[in-house]
Amino acid sequence: MHPLIARARTRLVIALMLLAVLAPAALAAAQYPRYWEWIALELTPMTWLQTVLLMLAAATAAALAVAGVVREWPRSHRLAYVVLALGFSYLALDDRFAIHERIRDRILAPRDIRIPGLDFLAPGDFQVLLMGVAGLLALPFVLRALRADRLALWLFVLGVLCSVTAIGMDAIDPATMPVDVERLEQTLEECVELLAGCLYAAALGVRLLALLDVPRASAPELVAPEVQASRAAADPTAPPPAATERDTNLGEVAGEHGVDRRADAVTGSASVR
Repeated sequence: MHPLIARARTRLVIALMLLAVLAPAALAAAQYPRYWEWIALELTPMTWLQTVLLMLAAATAAALAVAGVVREWPRSHRLAYVVLALGFSYLALDDRFAIHERIRDRILAPRDIRIPGLDFLAPGDFQVLLMGVAGLLALPFVLRALRADRLALWLFVLGVLCSVTAIGMDAIDPATMPVDVERLEQTLEECVELLAGCLYAAALGVRLLALLDVPRASAPELVAPEVQASRAAADPTAPPPAATERDTNLGEVAGEHGVDRRADAVTGSASVR
């Protein structure tokens, strides 16, 4: 991999991990001692940040799906990125407009609708579990698509672990906890969700950056001729750059013109005689 691409991948991961740590700290400090107000509540700056990360991940997944079509990847790999793009887009809309919370509060909870046997869940909170199950069903296809890039694969796996942790925390009924504990628990849950979004964006981002890498064997064809000449002058032992298709075509045309000129010369000399 080209050093510039490798450095860009590393910097992207570091930047997103710093964002996952510094953003909640800044939001908590801005509202201290009511640290939870911009983090745990819905439609807050934390919600906006999570929405931006999810939309970034969705756009990157869509770009990878298009790249898969161009590069003729297997259909299962392309569909995995399409599913990711759709899934992250829905999660972003759900974060921004609190879709599952509104369904719970206006439809499910007033009618005490719950899954039998899961009494630890508040009425209507099973929606998050269903979204988690849908994600786990798609997970094997996504991991298979990311298998070619080990860094992207591990980042995505860590994101899944954070998502499972956040779903487990969200499934706890807040009515069973004191108010102070509930605020802390929901604040930590949102921080874990932000970390998951950063890991997903990092995984897909480094995968997309890897596609920008140019194999060393074909790199000279993409370098300007004057740059190739300066490199050759700096290193006389370096092998000459391979001829490109354009150079080959120009050589063929020049050869044809040379043959035509020699034929004209022979014809002219014969006419003089």
